[in-house]
Amino acid sequence: MPVSIQHPLILGAKGTLGGQLMQLYPEAVGWDREEIDVLDFPALRSKVADLARPPDAMINCVAFNDVDGTEDRPEAAMALNGDFPGRLAQFAAELGVPLVHYSTNYVFDGVRGEYDEAAQPAPLSIYGRSKHRGEQLIAESGGRFYIVRTAVLFGPKGASDLSKKSFVDLMLDLSTKRDTIQAVSDEINSITYAPDLAAATRDLLASAPPAGIYHVANAGGVSWFDFAREIFRIARRQVTVVPVPSTHFPRKATRPAKAILLNTKLPPHRPWQAALEEFLARS
Repeated sequence: MPVSIQHPLILGAKGTLGGQLMQLYPEAVGWDREEIDVLDFPALRSKVADLARPPDAMINCVAFNDVDGTEDRPEAAMALNGDFPGRLAQFAAELGVPLVHYSTNYVFDGVRGEYDEAAQPAPLSIYGRSKHRGEQLIAESGGRFYIVRTAVLFGPKGASDLSKKSFVDLMLDLSTKRDTIQAVSDEINSITYAPDLAAATRDLLASAPPAGIYHVANAGGVSWFDFAREIFRIARRQVTVVPVPSTHFPRKATRPAKAILLNTKLPPHRPWQAALEEFLARS
């Protein structure tokens, strides 16, 4: 039975995804780091209790998403990506409202290449392990939860100073300074347009399917090399993209070589190329 969600609590409201969700839910309460330290859980509970109208859903866009940085700060990554989502899921269950939490294709090792929602995680990095821990704790909460795995987010940059530029924006910036750019050709991911992910989240909450894991990414998979080439083709930038192996750019965290998210439970999403066309037309 469809459910009308009107005034969710959106945590991380000034990020790339949070900003898109705030546009879809004009009655939402949106908090970012200026409003609340989510790791101060008593303060979070008190702030929610003080709301004039309790939220009818919780959407968690907060994450420690510096993949290489987590290798230096594993405890901080586990606290924000693992322990906090678990506590938030328990809180949502107490309130009797659904929780949406976002996870990643980096919970997989990349050996199989393509992964449906039932695939067994085997993370290669501290980032992946922390996100997997969050999934596990949410599943143990006993509430109505939707773990949404996604990958390589792009779209309008969020208002927060901590909102990172997407790969698309980074490539466009580089193209104003260089006519030749190197890009990794042996890592393949799913790609996700933030407005599409926000819309899928709204539809997920409205349709109220069984609790569980859902994959939301634009259809298809692509290497960073081919992604960059498509960006420049659509944007009509005269840039030569040179394929290089992942070993060319030494990084602290190990990435899966190929981790495409297969969506087998929700309506199909449009191809990433169509989403990229729309984003660049609006930029």
